[in-house]
Amino acid sequence: MITLVNEYSAVLDACVLLPIRLCDLMLRLAEEPAMYSPKWSSEILAEVERNLLSGKFKLSAQKARYRLACMRSAFPEAMVDGYKSLIPFMPVNGEDRHVLAAAIMARADCIVTANLRHFPNAQIRDFGIEALHPDQFLTHQWDLDQGLVQTKIEDQARSYEVDLASHLEFMAKSVPNFAARVRRSS
Repeated sequence: MITLVNEYSAVLDACVLLPIRLCDLMLRLAEEPAMYSPKWSSEILAEVERNLLSGKFKLSAQKARYRLACMRSAFPEAMVDGYKSLIPFMPVNGEDRHVLAAAIMARADCIVTANLRHFPNAQIRDFGIEALHPDQFLTHQWDLDQGLVQTKIEDQARSYEVDLASHLEFMAKSVPNFAARVRRSS
């Protein structure tokens, strides 16, 4: 059996990996048949874990570790290493330099983040990387293969035991344009 590899890759910032339904959809789109290859670093995952343990998420340490272990297990090729020496030279916000450095090391096509102001395209385009909001990224995925994305989001809604309309209403809070596109075609 021949497995085709989608060479488009995206570094997923912590803010995209925190909300479970958004993270789940992003990772479903990276499962076979994959629309893209997800990438992250140990620092991104550490930030996810810190935020899962505090703030509005307040997961137990066991649940947070389990969630990250599942991500690592499902996508072992997603981990980016060897980027730390690049961090001091990154032309973006100090706290987010590690994300851009990981994207450069991974030769990623984009960084998916809700914090676009931290990754001005004028500062990162010379590296061949663009910053995309998850709404924009998912809308692009929809435009690439509406049928596949439709199937994956319907599967996701079933896994949460909700109808698609309710699921899209919830998703619209973080990805309104994408949710509207799916709603219009359903």
